Amino acid sequence: MVDQETWERVVFQKLELPNGMIASSRIMRAATWMSQAEENGICGEAIIETYGKIRAGVVVTGFQYVMYEGQTIKRMISNSKASDVEGLKRLAGAIHASGGLAAAQLVHCGSRSLPKYTGNDIAFGPSDMEVPQPRGDVVRVKAMTVDHVERVTQAYADAAKRAVKAGFDVIELHGAHNYGLWQFFDPSFNRRPVDDPYTGATIEGRCKAMVDAVRAVKNAVDIPIQVKVDSSSKMVGPEEVGELTKRLAEAGAYCVIFSGPNPSQNPKDVGEAYFLDDATIIRSIAHDSGLLFGLVGGIRSPETVVELLTGNGNPKAAFDVIQLSRPLISEPALLQRWTEEAKISKQEPARCISCNRCLVAGLRGKVECVQFEGE
Repeated sequence: MVDQETWERVVFQKLELPNGMIASSRIMRAATWMSQAEENGICGEAIIETYGKIRAGVVVTGFQYVMYEGQTIKRMISNSKASDVEGLKRLAGAIHASGGLAAAQLVHCGSRSLPKYTGNDIAFGPSDMEVPQPRGDVVRVKAMTVDHVERVTQAYADAAKRAVKAGFDVIELHGAHNYGLWQFFDPSFNRRPVDDPYTGATIEGRCKAMVDAVRAVKNAVDIPIQVKVDSSSKMVGPEEVGELTKRLAEAGAYCVIFSGPNPSQNPKDVGEAYFLDDATIIRSIAHDSGLLFGLVGGIRSPETVVELLTGNGNPKAAFDVIQLSRPLISEPALLQRWTEEAKISKQEPARCISCNRCLVAGLRGKVECVQFEGE
């Protein structure tokens, strides 16, 4: 049990961002695809209403595709053209009205883009390959030319400009979950030759696409940039992610959020904070980079939140921010509930049981908690 004094001192410690803006708490709502944008990616009433209910210090939107070719699933948010700004402005306004800072997560899904949503015959990624699909078919992926990669990099910068015009306070680059930027870092996807500037044969070449994206956004806009990365994968160890993390800091990121390629596990099976071990190794490598560090993945109890934010008594092991996803789908005002319960020393864990039926519901219509529907 967490007492009121500890809860308020730790969780509501002000988070000052590099531009002087203050987040009201150390809890971020993790970026989550909600299947609630319109068919053309525009932010309409459904998604505005959903985000207006979320309570967190920083609310990160579901991924916004920066190029039409970079979509992976239906009803993603578009940040690929000037006409998207008006809807994005309403989305940022809804987040601000709920008391949070608004962060736009930007992505090009690379070889995980799906032609059925983009109208292309193929997808574009680091290398030529075929990506098996659940129903037995495959998506053919064509390796991007160097010019194509540079155009994607510029697309991140252009999307960041639109996000700023729409009123967003933070940019988050999606360098995790096997999407585009991570694909260049992971040798499972990046088989580019040694003489290619984005080669998969060296750490410098593998880092280049993600680092260049940070630099391009940094040069384009004057708001804080955070990056979500996988803490490891089958082909990448946390030690290499530590080297990537240091380069992201040098490029201008202020914060790195550690996730993993399987972000929707059940804490009952693998324990809470299931990326913690790898994230701890990465932090030890990049501890003097000046970055803030965040963690997402299976965090369900207020006790775990406080332990992670304090390092369980070891400041050098403490994370600066915690991101929550599925718990805030089930209970958008979970942080408010925990705060009220702390006053009477009776905090209960998030009611989310990690069944993932909320995401399945998104394939049929919109992401929402179906376990506690109507409550």
